[in-house]
Amino acid sequence: MQRRVAAIYLVFFALLGASAFSVHALADQPEITAPGQEQAEIDTTLPNGELYENGSTFTRGGTQYTVLLSMEEASGGGHGGGGGMAPVGSLSYTATGVEQTAEWENGSTVTYDGTDYTVTLDADASPPTATLTQTFDTTALLEADSAVYNQTVMQDGLEYVTYRSNDTNVPLSEYLPEPAAETFEQGDTVEYENTTTTMSEVTSDVATLSWTISESTERELAEGGNVTLADDNSYFAHFRGHSEEDLRVILAPSDSDWSAYQTGLGRQDYYHERQNGLWGVIYITAIASLLIVGLAYMPVRG
Repeated sequence: MQRRVAAIYLVFFALLGASAFSVHALADQPEITAPGQEQAEIDTTLPNGELYENGSTFTRGGTQYTVLLSMEEASGGGHGGGGGMAPVGSLSYTATGVEQTAEWENGSTVTYDGTDYTVTLDADASPPTATLTQTFDTTALLEADSAVYNQTVMQDGLEYVTYRSNDTNVPLSEYLPEPAAETFEQGDTVEYENTTTTMSEVTSDVATLSWTISESTERELAEGGNVTLADDNSYFAHFRGHSEEDLRVILAPSDSDWSAYQTGLGRQDYYHERQNGLWGVIYITAIASLLIVGLAYMPVRG
């Protein structure tokens, strides 16, 4: 290839690539329009939704929500590197009446008021009952009593304690102190692990303790996603802003007219499609320029 012709082609592809890059660099991603967005700058109350900043609060169904917004690294991004920063958010609130349960199985050992008890359930009683019978650490009691040996012995299927002075055996049940006992009926209030609970159900297998607590929790906000709040209504989320400082979110009823939003999504898809096409032109022109230079400087036979 003559170098003069190669230079002409090189200039052509360089101009083509530079033009594509300039269009790519100057193009701005179209904004998505949500209902009432035209008034967003002058009024925080929108015709079909409300605009919230990071840290602002609002109440729905008697529950107060705190808006938490931030920017995080987006995944993907197609040609040209990473996906950049994307808005994320959540609604923080205190949920009340969160039900908790604990179970006492028949025959199991539970700790009640700092003492270990064996559980005995009677589902046939009226009302059904759960009886706690105190259990003892036999080994610890024997080791603390210098009058007896530290181990029990078995005779005819019974467990005995042996006194050191005369090797007399007494049944373990007679040696141990009288166990304390507590009986609870289904529906009784039970102070369990510093919590006021209700024995809500007693069966032959298990007694169920139930209570409610309040706990802090969050509802995630996703662009274009729905979130159901305490008023049993569903709200549509749309983020605005491109930095931590100006980031806001619009929450509008899900039955709002979101045709403008869908149109905006279509425009953004079109934008990304054209941007990817420009990157393709840039790559092709760069490769073509390298080939032209390489061919132009190839040695000629003869």
